[in-house]
Amino acid sequence: MTVSRGLTATQLKYFAAVFMVIDHIGMIFTPMAPFFPADSLWFYAFRYLGRLAFPIFAYFAAQGCRKTSNYPRYLLRLALFGAVTHAVAYGATGGAGGSVIATFFLAAAAIGACRALRDRGLGWLGVPVTLALLILAQLLRVDYGWVGMLTVLAVYAAGTDRRRQLLALAGCLLLYYLAGGLWTYFGPAALDLLSAGEWTGMFARLGAYLPSFRRFYLPYSLLMAGFACLALLPLSRYNGQRGNGSRWFFYWFYPGHLVVLYALSMLIG
Repeated sequence: MTVSRGLTATQLKYFAAVFMVIDHIGMIFTPMAPFFPADSLWFYAFRYLGRLAFPIFAYFAAQGCRKTSNYPRYLLRLALFGAVTHAVAYGATGGAGGSVIATFFLAAAAIGACRALRDRGLGWLGVPVTLALLILAQLLRVDYGWVGMLTVLAVYAAGTDRRRQLLALAGCLLLYYLAGGLWTYFGPAALDLLSAGEWTGMFARLGAYLPSFRRFYLPYSLLMAGFACLALLPLSRYNGQRGNGSRWFFYWFYPGHLVVLYALSMLIG
């Protein structure tokens, strides 16, 4: 029996699950708080490590859309678990974020809709349908928002070439952490100034944000992006095989570990 080199999909998902737990421990318990203040880069060490989880799961969400033998059943599974886990994640994070499975469901729904429309000769309708679902992802506050959904779409659209897939994944990660970071830091202030009609002094006012941006937010965003892109290394070792293990484990593990961590946080107070 020939054993393929590299890592199976199941092995990579277990790897991602470990970093997902690390990320959520950092989010719920802030374990670095006794040692570093919130304006220290070290305060977010657990969150940096946790960045390796999403790219791996997003990659295999796209692979699932391509390889599943029963697309409606795959979509239904994502819909059911997405709805349940969205409620769990929303509660566990105090409304700060939703479920990543809900993100993957919306991406899979967009891919399925585009396929169906293309088969009926209405492929052009796939664009407004996808845009509507991207907006819905943002309104529902699913994990990683519209960029998270776009990540799955981009990896799927890259075809079967591994290099193109990983480049598409890297591009979306940089969009989320770098371009998204710039918008998070400067966007609200810029919108407030524009709504107040302060066009002329806008750049001067925003310039006041630059020192703290250079001191903390820029290196923070670079660290988040860099750790997320580290996930490309194990993904490059993917051997194309599913591997041994239950596919249901990861669907149940996601809400299960959040409930356990949230319950522990309540007990600890």
